[in-house]
Amino acid sequence: MAALHQGGAATPGPVTPESDEGPTAAAVAPQESKRDESPDCRCAHHAGQALRVIEGEAKAAEFLARLHAQQADPDELAVIVSMLYGAALRGFCAAIAKALRVPYA
Repeated sequence: MAALHQGGAATPGPVTPESDEGPTAAAVAPQESKRDESPDCRCAHHAGQALRVIEGEAKAAEFLARLHAQQADPDELAVIVSMLYGAALRGFCAAIAKALRVPYA
């Protein structure tokens, strides 16, 4: 059952099988956090993207090293590319293109 405060407004109580009261909209609405308002958080997305590009470049460097040592084959390249997406895939492709000296946009 809900408790009454000084202004007569009821606060939601626990929902039990005997109670037909459900949670209020305020109780289930997402709460804004101070972290969302932080200026540091605005650039976190860009930093994450940059880290994924670097991750893709590192995977390309590892593959190219194995390829030069004749320890890699085209199937391995296909597997690596199939697991990458977004910024990591862009970084991987940029490193491969640079190694092949192919101009790209």
